[in-house]
Amino acid sequence: MKKLHTLAILASLGLASISSFSSAFAASRANTMTFSAGGGYYYFAQKRSIDNTALPFIGLGYNITDRWGIEGILATMSTKSHSPEDDGSHVNGTLFLLDGLYHFPVYRDVVEPYVILGVGGLGLDPNGTDARNEGNINAGLGLNLWADKVVGFRFEARDIYTIVGGKNDVMLDAGVTFLLDLC
Repeated sequence: MKKLHTLAILASLGLASISSFSSAFAASRANTMTFSAGGGYYYFAQKRSIDNTALPFIGLGYNITDRWGIEGILATMSTKSHSPEDDGSHVNGTLFLLDGLYHFPVYRDVVEPYVILGVGGLGLDPNGTDARNEGNINAGLGLNLWADKVVGFRFEARDIYTIVGGKNDVMLDAGVTFLLDLC
């Protein structure tokens, strides 16, 4: 619950600070790296019999062009299982995503929408009768709200399809992104 409050505070601060800028001067630019940190909420497929949970994440990315980029996300989680095989045990998890991003043109110097498509892995311990580490395919939509040349606030929604057993999970997240020029 504490993580959700932190996420809500970050989002409201981001929206408040963005509304105070007349123009942000920023967008994803070629040959830049991104560092992101934030939190979100992970909605497990009902088949899993695991409680939905909050999760913190960090991300590192590279913008190949003004439109195309790649990003790796690492998130951790801790929740409870209701699976008979797990006997109501506590579940720890790690989520890794490697995504390609396509950034649309910036609207009003502040709003930059993007689409996400990638692969990843989800490790859960314990995990009932499923494999402990499961591959996934994910797709989603994101939005950067740029506060200035190097700081933006990100909001994303992803569908994460786990190949083992055909489980569809959903992740909603928000965070802060720092844009770092390499040259």
